[in-house]
Amino acid sequence: MYRISSLILLCSLFISCQNESKNDLAENETPIVFNIREGFELEELYHPSAQGQGSWVALAQGPDNTLFACDQRGKIYTMKTPAIGSTIAPSQVDSLDLRIGEAHGLLWAHNSLYVAVNKKWDDDIPDSEENGSGVYRIQDSDNDGELDQVTMLLKLEGQGEHGPHSFALAPNGEDIYFIAGNHTIIPDPLLENSRLPTNWGEDNLIKPYLDARGHANDIKAPGGWVSKFNPEGTEWELISAGYRNPFDLAFNQDGELFTYDSDMEWDIGMPWYRPTRICHVTSGSEYGWRTGSGKWPAYYPDNLPAVQNMEQGSPTAVLSGAALSFPPKYRNGLLVMDWSFGTVYFVNLIPEGSSYRGQKEEFLSGTPLPLTDMINGADGHLYFATGGRGLDSHLYRLHYTGTDNEMTEATADTNSEALRELRHRLEQFHTRKDAEAIPLAMEHLNHPDRFIRYAARVALEQQPIDTWKDLFPQETDFQKIIEMAIAMAHQGNDGQQSTLLRKLNGIPLEQLSDYNKTALLRAYSLSFIRMGAPSEQDRMRTASRLKSYFPHASNAVTRELGQLLLYLKAEGITEGLVQQLEKHTEKKTVTEGVELLSEETTLRSEQYGPVIREVLAKMPPSESIYYGMLLSRATEGWTKPLREKYFLWFYDVLGAKGGMSFKAYMENVRQQAIVQVPENEREYFEEISGVYSPSTAVADLPEPIGPGKAYSGNDMSHILWGGGMENYEGTVEAGERAYQAGMCILCHRMRGEGGGAGPDLTQAHTKFGNYDLLFAIYSPNDEISDQYANTLFHLKDGKKLAGRIKSEEGDSIVLMPNSFNESYTVQLAKSDIEKRELSPISPMPAGLLNRLNEQEVLDLFAYLQSGGDANHEVYSGAKSR
Repeated sequence: MYRISSLILLCSLFISCQNESKNDLAENETPIVFNIREGFELEELYHPSAQGQGSWVALAQGPDNTLFACDQRGKIYTMKTPAIGSTIAPSQVDSLDLRIGEAHGLLWAHNSLYVAVNKKWDDDIPDSEENGSGVYRIQDSDNDGELDQVTMLLKLEGQGEHGPHSFALAPNGEDIYFIAGNHTIIPDPLLENSRLPTNWGEDNLIKPYLDARGHANDIKAPGGWVSKFNPEGTEWELISAGYRNPFDLAFNQDGELFTYDSDMEWDIGMPWYRPTRICHVTSGSEYGWRTGSGKWPAYYPDNLPAVQNMEQGSPTAVLSGAALSFPPKYRNGLLVMDWSFGTVYFVNLIPEGSSYRGQKEEFLSGTPLPLTDMINGADGHLYFATGGRGLDSHLYRLHYTGTDNEMTEATADTNSEALRELRHRLEQFHTRKDAEAIPLAMEHLNHPDRFIRYAARVALEQQPIDTWKDLFPQETDFQKIIEMAIAMAHQGNDGQQSTLLRKLNGIPLEQLSDYNKTALLRAYSLSFIRMGAPSEQDRMRTASRLKSYFPHASNAVTRELGQLLLYLKAEGITEGLVQQLEKHTEKKTVTEGVELLSEETTLRSEQYGPVIREVLAKMPPSESIYYGMLLSRATEGWTKPLREKYFLWFYDVLGAKGGMSFKAYMENVRQQAIVQVPENEREYFEEISGVYSPSTAVADLPEPIGPGKAYSGNDMSHILWGGGMENYEGTVEAGERAYQAGMCILCHRMRGEGGGAGPDLTQAHTKFGNYDLLFAIYSPNDEISDQYANTLFHLKDGKKLAGRIKSEEGDSIVLMPNSFNESYTVQLAKSDIEKRELSPISPMPAGLLNRLNEQEVLDLFAYLQSGGDANHEVYSGAKSR
């Protein structure tokens, strides 16, 4: 089915402090091994990095075979697509002579180039003199064939890897859709015209935990979002929200919109972890991203489930196969790109009700291949780029040359078109108040199709509550009661809570479907979240009724019952939660509905597959962690034996391996639990539970062998390419020792071990060429990902303080200034802060390699190249000797 293509060289652009020539450094190219389907041919068209044109992350097809591309940190370029078998010469590439660039998204439409700039606004420069984050339209004002006029259509606050992203032209050829990550604030024009109610909230019944390492702690609902605007940019509409960081979006052949949302890989092993996923972007949809542990499970009825879970990765481009000259199989599906593992997947979209279910398969891959964007050319071929974060960048073309034997389209659901039309009828009332909406919505609140039920409830919520609230007490259908209760909780007030609880208490949980069991319990939770604590009478009545179902045969139902009963202070619930804690620890239960890497995915690479399986084999018992977190908030019902069981449990959990934030999260849980312990007993429970502190690793680090020296860039190149790596005879043990002696382990994870202030290095060799890998260590300030950058605070007294934000609540900020000691924190009063910005200095200190001698540098580099794998080919020389 697959063939390995010829090696296409990844020519890294080397610029050292000695200004070495490109020709001299061309010998250090890293080969890319491509895995391509039979019947397809791949051509490398251009190498932007070799021409000093940066790292391309956005592409667009223009008129007359014009191709547009943008450097993530620089200009917008233009060129003509060459004939099959030809390449693009450097002289054929030009840049727009305009003060605009740094775009994550480009789109040619309406005789204009639309540009999504992703760049921090400079407070010291007037807006009229710069083009920061926002949506822009570039036109040819005098019809001379040159784009010369830049118009800002929408200013945006937010930038970086979770900032403004990409566009998609609607099937009608008029409207344009735009997508942004969760660090992009929704601007007022969208809030004023939203398809989903804008009174959103975190909507967590029990207070969640923020990321233990400070990621996105100040980012609140609704997260990433999708909008629509007219060609002139005068009319904007918010379509969908609740995403983490989707980068791109596309319409399928049926005219339905989809995106590819990212995961938070630091959360792997935690009960709230969600993998990357394909989401159907329907009108008014909410996908439940919340910061930290507050993410909603897919079964919550107030958000929608994924069409396809894609496991772990870094999503970038999304493209419909409809306009490609590919076999029919691809026409109603999506091609999606994963930057981390250099893979393009094909996701076949099979109609299911008014939505779809996905079937994914690998389409193309390469190592190293940091995929950034892809488009369908006017010729029907696929064009794609690699790069991002300053990495070596290439432009490719993939075209189909085979036959389409046995490549037939999936059989369609004959009812799907009618169901989509019904959903669209309901969605019309997401934008207007109309008396016709209420009977139509009420009719379909119990529809078997979840997307139709969701559309009906949003249509109801967009109507004035006084026009439909009196229908609620009269309703007798259980499913309609649940959906109306959710709408009432969202749009009503505390004066309606008793009526709402009375209706919910009248529903026999065991007569419901599995979905409606959890939906009923979510309706209870929302009534308390949005309407406040119930009266004592309602509390006792509701607690008594729900307690009769706890524990339940369904893990999901037990989870929801557990948090409700804890909130309602039900008698005996603390002991019941401890029993669930012990049960799922013993069984090592992984939380239901949480997709992890499939066996098929882990087997696709001999290099990183074994590493992933090793981590998965030691995953934490995430279901027990859920109860451990609930119990950290419990204030009543404790006995000394129960507390002993609970605090000793931390040893069981911390022996597992999870995402980067796993152990620090668990330490925060332990500290919160200690707060609930009477003061005269705290010392005892501190002692029996132990204290996890990342700084304790320092005492166990080996000293460098040395002597080191102040290495230059030329020294680094000489050590690695002056024969050192070619004749390398080291061992993985020596590499691990150098990794520890160089203090890499304090901030980075390798094969599941180490700190999390910086990115996981296990897969670094699959993402970066040798040059980029070396100089990321040698000169960390050259490229700082905003995901790992410190925040720099300018204080009113003239002082500056940088660090990672641990928490930000009320009038204070807790800062972690020392990457090597996460237990050391400083509290800042917001009133003392003049301004904040990303620090230009990397949290990773420069000069760490200066502690090591030349052999240790070689050992370290080999260790990184191998991903810590003793069987990697880099160590084969030592074994053969």
